[in-house]
Amino acid sequence: MQRAILRFPNLAVSLGITGLFAIGHPAEVRAQTIFCPATFGSPQAVFLSSGSCTNGSDGAFSGAALASQALSELSQTTTQTNTKEIGKAIVERREQERERMRRPVRPAREVPREKPKPAAVERPKPAAVTPKEPLLPLPIEPAVRFATWTQVFGDYQKRDAAGPGILNCCIVGNLPFGGFQPNLALNIDSRTSTVGFVAGADLTTQGLFSGFIAGVTAGYTWSEMKLNTSASLSPVQSAGFIANGGTDPTKVPGTGVSHLRATVSGPTVGAYATYFSEGFSTDVTAKFDFLTVNETFNDLLATTGGAGSTFNPAAPPFVAFSGAGSVNLLNSTVVGNLNYRFDLYPNFWMEPTVGFAYTNSSYGSGAAQLGLANGNLVRLQGGARFGTSILLSNGVLMTPIVTGLAYNDVVVQGGVLPTFAFHAVGNQAVGSVTGLQGTNLLAQSDQYFMRGQGIFALNFDFGYGMSSFVQGDVYGGAHLFGAGGRAGIRYQW
Repeated sequence: MQRAILRFPNLAVSLGITGLFAIGHPAEVRAQTIFCPATFGSPQAVFLSSGSCTNGSDGAFSGAALASQALSELSQTTTQTNTKEIGKAIVERREQERERMRRPVRPAREVPREKPKPAAVERPKPAAVTPKEPLLPLPIEPAVRFATWTQVFGDYQKRDAAGPGILNCCIVGNLPFGGFQPNLALNIDSRTSTVGFVAGADLTTQGLFSGFIAGVTAGYTWSEMKLNTSASLSPVQSAGFIANGGTDPTKVPGTGVSHLRATVSGPTVGAYATYFSEGFSTDVTAKFDFLTVNETFNDLLATTGGAGSTFNPAAPPFVAFSGAGSVNLLNSTVVGNLNYRFDLYPNFWMEPTVGFAYTNSSYGSGAAQLGLANGNLVRLQGGARFGTSILLSNGVLMTPIVTGLAYNDVVVQGGVLPTFAFHAVGNQAVGSVTGLQGTNLLAQSDQYFMRGQGIFALNFDFGYGMSSFVQGDVYGGAHLFGAGGRAGIRYQW
């Protein structure tokens, strides 16, 4: 009885500190129903803090929270994929107009000259003469032409990242490991499959050596993302952690694993324009993706329960947990490019290109439940296109184009609530998190990494305003590999 009385004040203190922590951090309280169980089997409520589920005296790293924060990066994959489709339509349309400019076309005001009449000579007329038909004027190019086009596409992307973290837990009671937080080795890999279509309509005006094309576009995109994470004890630990049972396999946390599946889908609308004059050309695109993010997850939490507590029942070594969530997302994108084309041979050209892409991600209500926040991404790219034209035996004009690009995500901001982001460095005692910064593991594997993309396209001009294309591309670099394909048709009049 006396022991129970002594334990009661400790329990009250524990619950009080946990309650004050929760009041100061309402986002963590709301998040506990998403990525953390309600309890570890004790009266203390479990909340999410710095990527870990903890009740103040026991804790476990949340792999589901780590995977969910990666959605801020992966959702932009959907936007980047259908942005490439519009970019392809602009390039293909511009090449058609340049090929048209090479053909001898009479100006609209030109009238065919009449042949001079010979001097009248009296000659005997033949018995029967077939009158000659008058010469027909050459076709006159209209001042404005209109066109519609549609494309279907598919894309596959594989990504991975790894980094250090700490198990952020244990602020009250008989603290495990003397209050020294365990260092963790974190791993995440993702697989993303994207399919969709995009269609558009535009108009073209053309001068003697220049042209302008402007149009609107709309489409729909669907992506499935599968993310797997693991959090295991790092071989690099602090001396304090090792001295307080960090080498005892019955006390240290095991390896936690999680699996998250998410779908990102929705319509896209936008507008684009391109201007070209002789070798110079530029284009700009603005588009908006109205997406819905749905996710489900299963998480096996590896807790510090092996260390136990004097006033709280020890958490089990592993706790299985699952959940689901949904949120709306608006991705707004602006893309611009500058190009200059050099004719190397009569039928072979090279076109260096530089450009940028800016994407702003704005989440709807409920984003905090998933640990997501508004963010920005800026990408810079540069490279060159090489092409030629071949007239096939059936009169079809085929234009093969090879493109090589290098790109870099120079700015990756936001996207994750700080309380969901895990701590990247450890070796800190209880309550001492000075200098620790929450981070997004997948974002770390993107920013400032130089990557490349190779594209091969075949354009076919069948005449009478009908054209089509097929294209394949591969892209990647450190921690990333992707490949895709697309095909489309176009009709102009």
